[in-house]
Parts: sequence; structure tokens; C-alpha cells
Amino acid sequence: MQDPRGRPAVRFTHDLLMGARFAVIGGRHGWLRTVLTALGVGLGVAVLLLAAAIPSALTAAKHREAARTTVSVEEGHGPTDRTLLIASVNSGYRDMAVNGLAVQAEGPHAPVPPGLSRLPGPGELAVSPALAELLASPDGALLKERFPQLRITAHIGDEGLINPGELLYYQGTDALRAPDDGVDRITEFGTVGNPVEPEPLVVLAIIVGCAALLVPVTVFVATAIRLGGERRDLRLAALRLVGADRATTRRIAAGEALAGSLLGLLTGTALFLAVRIPLSSLTLFGLGAFPSDVVPDPVLTSVIALGLPVCAVGVALFTMRRVTVEPLGVTRKAPPLRRRLWWRPLLPAAGVALLLPQVIGGVRSGDAASAQVIVGVSLLLLGVAAFLPWLLDAVVAWLCRGGLGRRGGQSWHLAVRRLQLTSGTASRSISGITVAVAGAIAAQVLLSGALPGLTDMPRGSSRWVVAGAREDTAPAARAHRLDARLGTAEGVRASHGLITGYADSAAHQRAMAHGSGHEDDDPEPYPVTVADCATLRALTRITACSDGDVFLAEDPDDAFRLPRPGERLALSPLGSEEAGHKPATWTVPATARHTAPARELPPRVDATGLLATPRALDATHLHDATVNVMLRLDPDRPDALDHVRNIAAQVDIRAELYTYDAADTDDALGTVRRALAAGAVAVLVLIGAGLLITTLEQLHERARLLSALDALGTPRTVLGLSVLWYTTIPVVLGLTLAVACGLGLGTLLLHMVDRPPMPDWPTILTLTGTAAVVIVGVTVMSLPLLWRLMRPEGLRTE
Repeated sequence: MQDPRGRPAVRFTHDLLMGARFAVIGGRHGWLRTVLTALGVGLGVAVLLLAAAIPSALTAAKHREAARTTVSVEEGHGPTDRTLLIASVNSGYRDMAVNGLAVQAEGPHAPVPPGLSRLPGPGELAVSPALAELLASPDGALLKERFPQLRITAHIGDEGLINPGELLYYQGTDALRAPDDGVDRITEFGTVGNPVEPEPLVVLAIIVGCAALLVPVTVFVATAIRLGGERRDLRLAALRLVGADRATTRRIAAGEALAGSLLGLLTGTALFLAVRIPLSSLTLFGLGAFPSDVVPDPVLTSVIALGLPVCAVGVALFTMRRVTVEPLGVTRKAPPLRRRLWWRPLLPAAGVALLLPQVIGGVRSGDAASAQVIVGVSLLLLGVAAFLPWLLDAVVAWLCRGGLGRRGGQSWHLAVRRLQLTSGTASRSISGITVAVAGAIAAQVLLSGALPGLTDMPRGSSRWVVAGAREDTAPAARAHRLDARLGTAEGVRASHGLITGYADSAAHQRAMAHGSGHEDDDPEPYPVTVADCATLRALTRITACSDGDVFLAEDPDDAFRLPRPGERLALSPLGSEEAGHKPATWTVPATARHTAPARELPPRVDATGLLATPRALDATHLHDATVNVMLRLDPDRPDALDHVRNIAAQVDIRAELYTYDAADTDDALGTVRRALAAGAVAVLVLIGAGLLITTLEQLHERARLLSALDALGTPRTVLGLSVLWYTTIPVVLGLTLAVACGLGLGTLLLHMVDRPPMPDWPTILTLTGTAAVVIVGVTVMSLPLLWRLMRPEGLRTE
């Protein structure tokens, strides 16, 4: 005798397998439905697997980054046979970052960077494979001119690279001296501690972006599982006719959804493996991933692999709760249950409650705080998806009672009445778009308020380049050489060299030297700039200038004070005579004239304080001075910047170049911003595919109705427009709700980082425009099937 306790489980499994078999052998329509479900679920699974692989990819990249971190010698220790002098020589090539390190061994046992077997000697170069490939290609001909006397002797291995496409090189040299500003003496590569973490603001932006992109994907997967409900119900009615009970039909329906989800898992896995290699070219914060690093977390993968089939079965059983399958047909309980509003605000309220502690106390780091933000943002976004069905029902009811619905045409009436009957299906299809747009807008509002310097440079200005070098590498006496050489580079419109430093009040220095001054009363030093008249005219609003003149430029922000004419200044800092420097003083001439800085100056160039011409002030007395060359590039010469970089590298290996134009923003946040926008557009396209699948399925279910309308003489244009209105009305409501929620969530997140809201309207319009394109695309692609179904032959039955 069989154990009765085992019968329910066996029966449940048997019915699930029968449903799965129906999904596979259910004819052309069954195959089409299963393939569409598998495709929709597979797209979502691929995104979820990629998200599950992010932790392992970032961990591997951080380990390689930590292995490349340098460990400096302890203070007071000199060179040994195990020390190495290094200097950063980072630059760029076109729109790519080129990172370099000048190395000079101080002994036979000097540390070697990861990925190399030995240090490159003077005149030698060790490069990454990507940089070697670039230098050997025609596209890298201009970059090759930057290393005219160097020969490549080694390639850096994968263990020494953060990502496969990194452009990295180690340059051997014998020109480095004792450690100073820019030169460091190290004992080893690699640290035990964690590498430098990105700013909390950037982490917050990534967390919000991931939540904004993953929540709609889960909504999309849940929608894809419910495809083909009505046609499946008809087959279940036939099963009831041959003796199956209601519980059996529900389990068989769940088995069909299970088959689609399992095929979706296989499809998603294949898509994930296919996109791993292209993803290796993407970088963020200088971190990237090798294809072997993109491995989903085992725990998260298990949750996806086990949770998705369970979710499919649960959604199918939940969908069948309001369907009564009888032997002669399928009856849906009517009237539909009225959607209640009271519980829907609870989701966003819980999300706000989770975010409030960080809004009040500021952004916190750690896994618990990150999880709190993710859950809070997810609840807010899910609240949007929960509120949309109620809003759609309310608007459609208003339209049917006498709103705009009575003033529309035939296509409008058809769409509104169809929405009245199937608003649940429409809202489920649109909820993914609503959540995606709301999350993307929130992330963009956060980044727009956080990005610094968006309005620092006037729009339409020519590109600026500032080449800078410290006095120890480009002494003031030789600064004109750097200016003259850079000014001859191709594409340079104008070149202005200047030397900047600081000077103290001589009276205050004497008081401090004699012990009569107080350190608490130490005033800020005066900023000093020495440049010729042509440069001073570019920096300020002066008109008349001759060599020997001195000017006092007011600071618009009152951050610096100005010396008085006749005041005596100490050009050397206090204690410089102990370091071997000859103290120098200088008196501000009584003829010094007041002026104002120019309106358009690139960052890192200051035109406030004391401005002197070379004859008036000898810049060689300024200790710790900085030599800057301000270059204005021709915007019509795209390679002008690289010509400047090449000459700068030949003049001084340690010269730094800073580029500025109207579009410059913070690199890390700018990368996150672009990635989120691209991800949001991709999710919208993904959800558009699901919306198309749902629309096509609904057209199949309405085949007899469409045939009847065609037989009665309904124009095809009317039915085509009705499909457009049927899609447009929910999407317009969803987008309105998404913009409102996105702006509110973004403003709330900006309060966490104490920044004012600055909505990025172009990006918001791009997202909403993409959603509009999705609507039109779904309508256009569904028209061929609509025309094919509108035939009188569809009324035939057996």
C-alpha cells in the first residue's frame, strides 16, 4: 500500500512535468509562447548574472590594484640595495588614459613591479600588451613619438594589469634624484591593506544605479513568466473536459511556466557567457575585469537558479487564483476586484524610513549601510510599480465616466474600453518602464547635483591646456624654455608662461623669528605671479603694461588679502636659511596698480594677488615655486593636445598636463553617469521587447474579435491607432509618475550628501524620449500581425 503522505508530492511533480511537456509539444503556438517566455526570462537572467558577477570582478581588480601599490621607506631612511626611486609620468593619448611610472633602481635587489621579471634600465620601456599593440599600429604613430629614444624590452603580464585594455608602461631612467615632491623612494610593491576606496558619493550613485536597473529587470521577468495566459486557459478547459480537476489544471499551468523559466535560465546563461568578453573592455575608477574575473557569486547564482523556477510556479499559481476552469470554457471572476489604495503608500514610506537615518546623519560606509540604501531605494521604486495599477484604474474610470474618453474617436474608445477590461495586464507591462525611468532619473539627479565644475568654463570656449612643473624639475631660471618649446607644438594658438609662488609679510617673519609673534595669528601668505605683459593681459583686464610694472588683482571671493604698496615682503619662507637658501626680501612698489582677474581662466591658473613682470621681481628668489604654461589649443586640430604631450615629455619627463574645456567633468562620476544612462536605455529596450511580446500575445487572443471587426467594416487604421492608444495611455501615466518619483528620490538622495538639486533635463528628456520611441516601435512592429489577424477567415470555428 502506498504511503498517502507521498501522493500529493508525486501528484504535484507529475502535473508539473505534464505542463512542461505541453509547453514543448503544444504545437506552433505553444512553441512560440515558450520561446517568447524563454527569451524574456533569459534577458532578465543575463542581467541578474552580470550583477551577481560584479563583486568577484571588482575583488579581482582590487587585488591586482593592491599588488601594484607602492610602499615608501620610513622617514629618515636613505637608499639601500633594496630601494627604488619612482616618479609618476601619467599622461593620455586622445581620449585614452596612458599611465606610466619612471623607475630607477638604487641597488641590485630593488623591488620589481608585478607582471615583470626585472626592472627596465635607462632607455628601456616595459609596456602592457594593449599599449604595445597601439604603438605598433598606425593609430599609435603619434604616441610613438613620445618615446623616441626608448626601446621596448618587456611586456607586462596580466597580474600587473587592472584590466586587459590598460595602457601602462614602466620607463627606466637615471635622471631621478633624492625623494622630493613627485619622486618617492619605495621598498616594495603590494600592500596588505585595502586599496583606496572611491568617494562615498560615487558609491551611493553606483548603489542607486544598480537598484534602479535591477528592480525593473525583476519586474520584467515576472511579466515574462505570465505570457500566454488566455490561450493556456483554453487548453486547460479541454483537460477539465477529460476529467482533470481544478487543482490539477493549476499545477499543469504552473508546469508550463516552469518549462519557460528553465529554458530562460539556459538562454540567460548563454547570453551571459557571450557578453563576458566584450565587458572586459569596460573600466570604472580605473578598475576593469578580465573575462576570467566575471564569475557570478555562487550564493547569488544559486538564488537565481533556484528562485526563478520557484517564482515561475508561484506566479502561475497566483495568476490562476481568479480563473475558474470548467469543461466548457474558462470563466474569470467578475467584476474585477477594486484596487485599494491604503497599502500602496506603505512601500515608499518604508523606503523613506530606511533612508532617513542617512539623510539626517550623512552617507555611511559599510555593508550594512549599503544594504540599507539598496533596500530603501528598491522599496521606493517598487512603490511606483504598486501605485501605477491603481492610478491607471482611476484614470480609465474617469475617462469612461465622461472625461476625455467621450471626446475621442473610434480608436480612442476602443483603447479605453480595452484598458477598462484588461488594465491589470497593461499596468504590469508598463511597470517595468516606470521603475526603470524613475530609478534612472533619481540617479541622474544625484549625479547632476554632485558633479563639480559643470559651469566652471563658458560654453563654446576653446580648449585650454595647462602644463605644470615644480621648481625642482623646471627652475624658474629655465621656465622660458618650457614655454618656448610648448608654444611651437602643432595646433597651439597661444602660449603663456607664468611662475607662481607665495610671499610672507617681512614684518611678521621678523616677529616670529624673535619670538614676539604668535602662531595662532599667522596670516595667510600673499599669492605671487611673475609673468610677462602678454601673459598678464591674458590673465587680467589690464590694458597698459610694460616690463617693470606690478599689479594687485582683487580676489572676487575674498579668499586672499592683498599686500599694500610699500609693504616689504619675504620671498623665502621662515627657516629657509637653515635649508641653505639665501633669504630674499622685496618691497611692493608704490606704483602698483589695482586690477581684476579675467573672466575666462582655466582651473589651476590663479590671477589674484600680486602680479609682477620679470624686471620688477626676480622669480628665482621664489622657493617652492610652480611653473605653469597656459596653452590655448585650436579646436579644429584634434591631435593638438597629443603634440603638446609629446614635446612636454621630451622637455621634462615629469611635466604634468591638465586639460580643460566646456565639457570637462569629474571622470569617475562622469563615467557612472554615462553608464547609468546607457544602462537605463538598455533596460528600456529590454522592457520594450517584453511589451512587444505581451502586445503580440494579446493580439493573438483577440483574433476572433479582430476578425469580427474587420467583417463589420472597421478600418484598419482605426484598429492600428487603438493599439497605439492602448500602449500610450499607460506609458504616459507611468512616465509622469516616474518623473515625479525620480525627482523626489533624487532630491532625497542629494540631502544625504548635502548638495542642492540640479535636475539634468537633457538626460531626463532622453530617457522619456526613449520610452516614447519604445511605444511607437512596439506599435509599428505589432501592425503586421494585426493586419494578418484582421481577416474574416478568423471567424471560422469547429
